[in-house]
Amino acid sequence: MENKKEALVPELDDLLYKFTELLTGEATPERVEMVKVWCLYTHMSKAMPPLIQHWASEPDHQEARNQIREIIEQIKQWNQTKNQKH
Repeated sequence: MENKKEALVPELDDLLYKFTELLTGEATPERVEMVKVWCLYTHMSKAMPPLIQHWASEPDHQEARNQIREIIEQIKQWNQTKNQKH
């Protein structure tokens, strides 16, 4: 049985979709999820740097940290590719 949660603010999903499209050149479901991770992690690292530093220093989180870094690099690459086309 699949339980799909309704968005707390549905219009935010539309905004995120458009943001992903403008940032990366395409708004696939995978890219939207990656941009969510990028947005959240970037915001948290700026709002509470000690928390992120502590979390990232934990050995249990190394794989997750590496995944986030890969996501950030992929988004940067998509953005650069999109910007070179224009």
